[in-house]
Parts: sequence; C-alpha cells; structure tokens
Amino acid sequence: MKFRNLFFILSVLAFYCIVSACSNIAPNEALETNEKSGNASSQVDLSDDEIEGIVFMREEEKLARDVYLQLGDLFPHNTFENIAESEQSHTDAILRLINFYTLDDPALGNDIGEFENEELQQLHDFLMALGSMELDSALVVGAIIEETDILDIQELKDLTDVKNIDQVYGNLLDGSENHLRAFVLALSNEGINYIPRFLDQERFDEIIGNN
Repeated sequence: MKFRNLFFILSVLAFYCIVSACSNIAPNEALETNEKSGNASSQVDLSDDEIEGIVFMREEEKLARDVYLQLGDLFPHNTFENIAESEQSHTDAILRLINFYTLDDPALGNDIGEFENEELQQLHDFLMALGSMELDSALVVGAIIEETDILDIQELKDLTDVKNIDQVYGNLLDGSENHLRAFVLALSNEGINYIPRFLDQERFDEIIGNN
C-alpha cells in the first residue's frame, strides 16, 4: 500500500516554500478504542493493508505531534500547543489498536523527531526546515499536515469494516478536520488566505465551512 507519495508532497511544498507575508478546539477529542465493540473483531484476521495502515498511522500521528511540539517551541502560538496535545491522544488511540491486535509498535523507544519509516523521517525533516523559517511558514506546515492526514485516514477508513478500527479512524478524521480549521483560521488572523495543496477545493470548503 502506498499512501501520500513523499516526493509529490515535497515537490508541492517546495513550490510553496516561500510564505510571505485556530479556533478554540478541544485538545482531547474522544478517541477511546472500545474493546468491547471489537469483541467480534478480535477474532478477525486483519488484512495486510489493515495492519500496514495501523502501523503507518501510528507514526504519521506521531509526526504531527512532534512537528507541532517543535514548532511550538520556536513560535509561542497556542494553536501548536493545543493541537500537539490532541495529536498525542490520536497516536495513543492508534497504540491501543496496536496493543489490541498485538502488532509491533514502530514508535516504541523513539524520541521526538525519530521515525522507523524512512519516508516519514524525510518528510518530518523537510517540514521542520520549512516550518522553522517564520510563524507564517509554521502555520502553513500545520495546515499541510492536516490535509495529508485527512486524505490518509479516509483512505484507511475505506479499506476496513472492522468496527473498532473504523471507529478510531472516524474519530481521527473528525479531529484532523478540526485541526485544519484551526490552522486556516490562525493563518487568516495573520492576513493569509490559505489555499489547499492536496484536498480538492470542494472538500476543503466543506471542511472549513465556506459553502
């Protein structure tokens, strides 16, 4: 399975790398994995795509958290602090799935900014280089991460009918949409009209509430 193509992402980001010149969100969305709801699922043999998706999403959500923590240290903007806390709950929710299905945790023992997936490691490093330039760039990086998360989570959600996995992905999707709205609002407050890089305009407008 191939998620967002790294080199496509990097090429788009490079095009937008010069950025000149969040709403109040609940930092802890309800992301509990209800193991009782998975009592039938626990007997299911997960497909390779479902397993790969869970493992990948564990690190993708960690990437979001790590980037926001680091950018928040550079730029004291409460959007980063609030959403980093929420991303922690996201990656914890995926960890509960990993433990429930006795999968190997790719994030085990890794510090902030460290990833087993080499493409995610490269993407993290590139996003940090871009986001560290100035606050505007950092907020754009946040919006880009959330756009990518929305696409990847939706892709994974469409690939499974296992109840507890689908439930977690649904909650993550709601959270990422909230985060995207927060970053777009934060950019608007800085005088920047954010244009989506990966979502089509119709989907973006639906999430942001432009319709």
